[in-house]
Amino acid sequence: MKYSLSKLAMLGLFVAAPTVPAAIAATGDSRAPKKLMERWSAGTPGPGAGLPGWYSKTPDVHVHQPRNDAGIPIAEIDLLRRRATVAFDALMQQPSLRDVRGTSLQADINISVVPTLDGVRLVGATFSISAKSVVEGRAGVVQRDGRYIDPDQEGAVLRVFLNPYDMMARRQVQAEGIEGGGLQVRTGSAYGLYVADRLPAYDPNSEYAWGPRRLALELQNDRSWYQPGAKGVHPLLVHMSSYSQENDDLRSDRLNPERPAARLAAAMFMTDWEDVRRRMKAVA
Repeated sequence: MKYSLSKLAMLGLFVAAPTVPAAIAATGDSRAPKKLMERWSAGTPGPGAGLPGWYSKTPDVHVHQPRNDAGIPIAEIDLLRRRATVAFDALMQQPSLRDVRGTSLQADINISVVPTLDGVRLVGATFSISAKSVVEGRAGVVQRDGRYIDPDQEGAVLRVFLNPYDMMARRQVQAEGIEGGGLQVRTGSAYGLYVADRLPAYDPNSEYAWGPRRLALELQNDRSWYQPGAKGVHPLLVHMSSYSQENDDLRSDRLNPERPAARLAAAMFMTDWEDVRRRMKAVA
């Protein structure tokens, strides 16, 4: 069963999240490509060239209720939605995503029961922004609310996982180092960052410096994002990925900073995720 936006509104749950300050001027990530950051972090950068791209004013909310199990309580859905919206507000304030040109931005929040490898019932929420190219004159480009979108294009995606159990249990996640309050991770060439109340042990000099499976065993029992007072570490994983060639070009700083994937990456690198996570936790 899926709850639409209108259904949530009828239930009195879809109300605007409190306005939060933009999470800009982050401490930075040492992995951030230099040319990319020069384009988007200096002064007040312009939005770039091209058609004005359509963007979500608020995220669409999709609730996937299980067919043969207990449903996700409305209170848990609402708390996850409001907490995920804090990430949306922070990202959309970043220079690379404001008044976006040549790119459209679709934001979604997906909430569902996540089956774990051990059969533990866990509720997960994932906020995502899909960024797609908008090229004037290309077939498929349509106007929406005075701006433009090409719905059929493939896009780069930035995801924020409120409890990244599924990523840690089923993907090849590699650690790259600890910086500030976060563990730098990657999947292939794609960038990611894990932040939590307590980071997993990581020793870069050890042959077995870090393994995601061990963390997944802990995360499958973590309900801190949707059950107030529950034990847990409020785990958050931010992950940005496009197709493999763009991921490689981004990591080697060859990607045009105005490409959709580059815009998402700049927003990810410029957001203070520890601050975002603190404000998420403050939403009750």
